[in-house]
Amino acid sequence: MTTRHRLSRFGKTLAPCLTFLAAWSALLPATATAATVSGGALIMNLNRDALAAAVSLDATDAPSIYLEEFFDAQAAAVRNNAQILEDHIVPGVGEIPATGLEFAVNGATVDVPVGRRTKPTTLTFDPGDFAGSVTGAIGLGGVSRFRIDTGSPSNRIVSGDYTLEFDAANIDADTGQSGWTLYNHYSFRSESFNLFNVAMGLDPNSFTLSGELGVGPGWEHFGGTVGAIVGDFSFQTTVVPVPAAVWLFVSGLAGFGLFGRSGSYRA
Repeated sequence: MTTRHRLSRFGKTLAPCLTFLAAWSALLPATATAATVSGGALIMNLNRDALAAAVSLDATDAPSIYLEEFFDAQAAAVRNNAQILEDHIVPGVGEIPATGLEFAVNGATVDVPVGRRTKPTTLTFDPGDFAGSVTGAIGLGGVSRFRIDTGSPSNRIVSGDYTLEFDAANIDADTGQSGWTLYNHYSFRSESFNLFNVAMGLDPNSFTLSGELGVGPGWEHFGGTVGAIVGDFSFQTTVVPVPAAVWLFVSGLAGFGLFGRSGSYRA
């Protein structure tokens, strides 16, 4: 096949697609925007006395609950379920500080260790209408291991592999509960912490949150007082624009081969 014939055949394939795309893109709002987030971290500060007071299980003179071990995103990413339960970064089973716990924002893809449920970041939103447009979740790397005073050796509680999610239905002006929740995914999905009295900052480059940590319903099965304030948090990440919908659609068409395949017009 000659070069002229190859170009002619390619043009016949491309022209209808471009005509359709032009008509379709004309229907899109001129100001349609979208964004996601990348990098940054959530910093958790637990008040060890408030946390212990919020948990009713207390079989001995030891605190009802305390933080025994913390695996940041890097340490958690290389440990499977059994290692999270057994490994010690700090020797022994005593209490460690529960402040400055850093949970890094995961990327759009994650490697999930055996027996774990680490989650990617899937959040998208229109910066001009965050509450009305936000979908998906922010995946966070890191896992906390607590000791709870059950009076038996099987007293470890693990919380982590979080997602940070927004749902306007959770807003309660009377209590200060925001629409933001930290969901635990370690072993199973549960509301680990509801976020209260949240201040949110959003501009073209950054997205921030700060506020208080309240015990979520996921703690009820071992005597947690839902809504009890047990610490505070801060969160900061970078806003990243998402390509306009029309270009995403063009990319999808190319992926289906509508613009031809390499080597399909050989002489």
